[in-house]
Amino acid sequence: MLDRLHVYAQRDNLTINTAKSEMVHFNSSGPNPPELRVGGVPLVHKEGYKYLGMVFYKHMSMTGSSEHVASPFMASA
Repeated sequence: MLDRLHVYAQRDNLTINTAKSEMVHFNSSGPNPPELRVGGVPLVHKEGYKYLGMVFYKHMSMTGSSEHVASPFMASA
């Protein structure tokens, strides 16, 4: 899938900044997550990332995270 993204970007003269691109492999059972590459450049592996003020970690349940955020989000709306 990332190879297709790279081809699409090249076709439309776009650049994927791999220096700013990171990956988190959620619910990984082994110590070594798969290596993902864009245009032959490996992406940096992280243990978690911050999105809209919430930190997501690789061992956390995405369902639990969404339920935790849903009530404050709905209250603000």
